[in-house]
This record gives sequence, structure tokens and C-alpha cells, in this order.
Amino acid sequence: MVQERVHGGPVGRPAEPPAGSGPVPVEEQALDPRTIARASLQASKNASLWWTSAGIVVSVAVALLVSTRAGAFTLAAVTAVCAVVRLVLPSPGPVAVSVRSRPFDVLVLLTFAGGIAFLAQILPAGSR
Repeated sequence: MVQERVHGGPVGRPAEPPAGSGPVPVEEQALDPRTIARASLQASKNASLWWTSAGIVVSVAVALLVSTRAGAFTLAAVTAVCAVVRLVLPSPGPVAVSVRSRPFDVLVLLTFAGGIAFLAQILPAGSR
């Protein structure tokens, strides 16, 4: 009896939608683990994930091989490029940098790039 009240119907049967409610929007549909698994396998075919990852790897390599300051400036540049790409490409935009609305994503990415560049600038000169 308690499960019927909690789940909205008898145990084992999903609650039926009220009459006249129409189709359920995609955002409100139940998540299917198989669909999520298929989508994660398709992520490897998304170029924006690879370009963003490559930029981060290059930044780390520059930080290790040249200097911490140069690596931080490289990461700031990669982040600024991601912001510009997010700004100019049509919706929905590249998956790797499309999280919220376009203005919010661009603002966050540019703030992050500026913060990293500022911190790289005030880094002591002899740091490696």
C-alpha cells in the first residue's frame, strides 16, 4: 500500500500520465543506461573534444619543457580560443565547450583565460 502511494500506482507498473498531457519533452524523459552508453561511445568521434584535449596536452608539454609561465600562457590562449569558437559557431556549438547558454559559456571561458594569464604574469620569473 505504501509503495502504491509513493510510486503513484501498483508495484511493478509505472504510473500512467494524466489524460491529455501530450508527449513528454526530451529533457523530462527517463534516462536509459543503454542510450547513455551509446552516446559516450560516440563522443570519441566528436572533433571538439579532441581539439580541446590536444590544447591541454600541448599546454602541459610547454609547462614541462619550457617553463611554468609559458605553459600557463599557452593554457590561457587555448581557453581564449575555445571562447571565440563558442562565440562564432552556430548552435548548439562544439560539445567540449557548450555547457550553458552561449553568453555564459563565453564569459566563463574568457574569465578563466584572463585569470590564468594574470596568475602567469605574477608568477616569479625563476619558476620552472
